[in-house]
Amino acid sequence: MSGAEAFMGSWREEEKEGYEEMVTALGLPEENKEFFKNARTKITCRRDGDVWEIDVGMHGVPHTRTFRFKPGEQYELASLDGSPMKSVVTVDGDKLQEKHIDDNLHGMDMNITRYIDGEKMIVETQVGELRMRSIYARI
Repeated sequence: MSGAEAFMGSWREEEKEGYEEMVTALGLPEENKEFFKNARTKITCRRDGDVWEIDVGMHGVPHTRTFRFKPGEQYELASLDGSPMKSVVTVDGDKLQEKHIDDNLHGMDMNITRYIDGEKMIVETQVGELRMRSIYARI
């Protein structure tokens, strides 16, 4: 599988690097830091024509959020703390590029690059000079 098709299916987060620095700088409340640090995110990607759906949940938590979008078109969603956010996802060869704009990011944009490396999905997040990397395994 190559290109966008490689993302289809379900993935579970195995590890994250740079988490503490990122959430501290972004002002995530202390009571949420430990929860999200230990949480293992599960992502399921589907596509129906040019419409993508991505379900995001956490292992052991019954609630999931579903994001529906067309690549290249802006859509609205909520951030982890529930504040409104605008996003655009584009397909760039074998990568998904996401740009999130949120007033709670202190005037910065959040840029996320997703790519497949073997049986792993690598997710690199950047906000200003801050960087976080998450590694997901296909399930």
